[in-house]
Amino acid sequence: MFDRRSYKQLAKRQLKGRMITPILATLIVTFVLTILNLEPMENSFRQLNSSIDNVELINYDTNIYYQTSKSYNVISLLITAITGILAIAYCRIFILLQKTLKVVPFAEFLRGFSYWLKGVLGIFWFSLWIMIWSLLFIIPGIVKLYAYSQMFFILAENNKIGVLKAMRISKIITKGYKADLFVMSLSFIGWLFLSCLTFGILNIWVLPYGMMSFTNAYTDLKNIALKTGKLSIEDFQSN
Repeated sequence: MFDRRSYKQLAKRQLKGRMITPILATLIVTFVLTILNLEPMENSFRQLNSSIDNVELINYDTNIYYQTSKSYNVISLLITAITGILAIAYCRIFILLQKTLKVVPFAEFLRGFSYWLKGVLGIFWFSLWIMIWSLLFIIPGIVKLYAYSQMFFILAENNKIGVLKAMRISKIITKGYKADLFVMSLSFIGWLFLSCLTFGILNIWVLPYGMMSFTNAYTDLKNIALKTGKLSIEDFQSN
């Protein structure tokens, strides 16, 4: 049975006395993604302003527009790839925190970057299918977002599993529980609001707390699928 309260309560106990690595990882992920997402916006505004200052509006330079658009697309792909690499390394930290009572060293976060290829392939495959389903309407896109939401936990925990199989397993273990995962996401809105009031400082605790909670949910969903025969141990051992 999906029990978000128990996942969150357990997360607090799991993180107690072991917050250094999650905090450092959170700071790095947040900093890198913030910088990467600010840069293309800044460049776009700079180039657009430059084009307006140097040409008459009636003779707008379309070459600059297309160059800016092409550059933005390349940067967006790069940001997506880096997001995938960070995501799998970040998930790996919480998988390890769940499997041991010991402190997880920061080196384990860095070791997670060795899964960079799966991170890149995973985020592109994930984004592609979310985009395709979102074209139908926003609701199917949200439904599939939660159907595929366990992909990176699966990839981080099982290094022999490929991206396609991870997506298939995610769909299996979330079947019947997507609404529960959605409600669990909503339960963190209050914390995120408080974090905004602290200019994001509170995120160094809120984000690890949320990730640990969702890691517990992932493990429970996986165990439910194993107990009910939807999946077998062999499904998590190879492609």
